[in-house]
Amino acid sequence: MKITIVCGEQEFYSAGAERIAAAIRTNPEAKIGLSTGRTTKGVHAALVKLCEEREIDCSRITVFGIDEITNMPRSCPASCYDLLLNQVVRPLRISEDRFLMPDPEAEDPLKECQEFERRVMENGGPDFIFLGLGENGHLGFNQPGTPFGRTAWLSWMDDSLDERLRRENGIPADVKMGGLTLGIKNLMQCPHLVLAANGSNKADSAAGMIEGPVTEALPASVLQLHPDCEVILDADAAQNLSRGITG
Repeated sequence: MKITIVCGEQEFYSAGAERIAAAIRTNPEAKIGLSTGRTTKGVHAALVKLCEEREIDCSRITVFGIDEITNMPRSCPASCYDLLLNQVVRPLRISEDRFLMPDPEAEDPLKECQEFERRVMENGGPDFIFLGLGENGHLGFNQPGTPFGRTAWLSWMDDSLDERLRRENGIPADVKMGGLTLGIKNLMQCPHLVLAANGSNKADSAAGMIEGPVTEALPASVLQLHPDCEVILDADAAQNLSRGITG
């Protein structure tokens, strides 16, 4: 596991954008997985700017989100589909037939998990995945306690995220939301992963995933076992590391 620590917000976003852009330059037909959230929004904005400035052609890549919120229409601004569509796919002029996402309102969510996994993993699977670190150490919607051998599945949502999504988007309490997500096994099968974490609220999880034991209680700790994984941290997220690591 390679650890890179950067100083400053823009340096953090730029570092993430550089890694995604490098994957595109290496393979202009790459299949690239992205995550959504407060961490990755700035990375996606920096990526769009970088690709415009360097005239990087993204028309042949395939983009997929690693998870989606169930029982939420794609038109909802909080849906992973809508976020990636407007943050990445449209700004980079990627055809929507090269944008793979599960249907959050599928009648049979378990069948939809299997179909989404098939589409993502076919033809050799992803070439590169960019992840955000959850505050409790989750990867995608693989919450603490998720078996490392899990493939795509319908997970639960942690209480804090559930509450925030309902508050910010006016989602009624009787709408049961969950997380349709690629499993940890799927993520670990990708040949090249980058995970990013910023802010002091991620400091405990970042230290645990890097220096603690590999345990299903902290899903991100499994990345210690990945042969080609880089973790990008800002100074706040890196503050609890017990040893000095420089980027």
